[in-house]
Amino acid sequence: MPNAFKRGWTARVRAARTRVRVFRRPIYIVWLSLLAVVFFAFTFSINRLYAERRQHLSVYWFQQGQDALATGKPTDAIADLRTALLYSHDNPRYLFTLAQALEASGRLAEARSYFLNLLEDQPGSGSVNLQLAHLAEKQKDVDGAVRHLNGAIYGAWEDDPVLKRQQVRQELINFLIQSDLKTQARGELLTYTAEMPKGSNSQLWVAQAFSRLGDDRSALDFYKAGLRSNRRDVSALLGAGRSAFHLGRYAEALEYLKAADEVREDPATTQLIQLVTLVIDLNPFQSRIPSSERRHRLILAMDVADHRLRQCAEAQHVDLNTVAGNPLQVARARWMYLDGQIRHARTGADLVELLAPIATLITTVEQQDGCGPPSSDDQAMLRVYQNPEELQR
Repeated sequence: MPNAFKRGWTARVRAARTRVRVFRRPIYIVWLSLLAVVFFAFTFSINRLYAERRQHLSVYWFQQGQDALATGKPTDAIADLRTALLYSHDNPRYLFTLAQALEASGRLAEARSYFLNLLEDQPGSGSVNLQLAHLAEKQKDVDGAVRHLNGAIYGAWEDDPVLKRQQVRQELINFLIQSDLKTQARGELLTYTAEMPKGSNSQLWVAQAFSRLGDDRSALDFYKAGLRSNRRDVSALLGAGRSAFHLGRYAEALEYLKAADEVREDPATTQLIQLVTLVIDLNPFQSRIPSSERRHRLILAMDVADHRLRQCAEAQHVDLNTVAGNPLQVARARWMYLDGQIRHARTGADLVELLAPIATLITTVEQQDGCGPPSSDDQAMLRVYQNPEELQR
């Protein structure tokens, strides 16, 4: 009996222990789970605080770099931006600004390397291509500048892509004109006019570009288009006046120049108005003027030519009273003959026949070198007699 009791007690103890072990297992699991959650939360919080701190430092140093670059301190900007990149590796915005700072500090090779790396990561980026174009311009790489400007025109832009592409095409046109690549510049300009925004500012810019290309006819058309939007635009009025003047359309030029002078007086404009007025008043090629007026204008022209001849002879120490082979002496002899012909011409037809030889003489005299600066009368005479076909209207 004692043995049986002992065995029963032992069995009950073992069973109790088994139940305790079974009961403890889920408790351990719960506790371990709670500890894991607490540890995970703690680790997550630490990592988050660390990431936020890194982000804060990167933004702080990037702002410092931007401020330094904006105030003309690219060397300081480089140091600050490199520090920002320590906390934000391979941030494209930071790398882009760092490349700009390197460019501003004259470290063009390093800047180009950064921009090329960015272009590999962002193929077709308009802004990166534009920066590479600016670098190429500084390095006198015309082909590279044109290539990257085209890349910027047809590249991707985050904000207002249409406007950005128009602005870059303007930059390309300016660069081509400055590089004396006028054929390419004209092609780009024609492309720009097909898609340019409406408005007087765009018309004015195109007109000025055509003027720089020497295409005064196209320039005048765009100046007129701009004036239809704003008839008191001084720049457009002056541009139209000068273009018309270069085309020999002097009455039209005078109208635009006077309108510009009414809006804003300027000594240069006043001087040009006086020159255009002289050209109109001294023009003997008009078909509908009396013979007496034609004779008067031709005599005035010969007087101006005589004064210029004497001025040239004095500057070059030439005796005009001696007949020899010097061009000034030959011109003087020709002048004496034609002056007599003018004064003794009996009919209007006789005067008209004299126009061509007189034009040749005056052009020859007024184009002589080494005679000192020409007067306004000399400039007017050259404009009148150098291209008489422009004034036969």
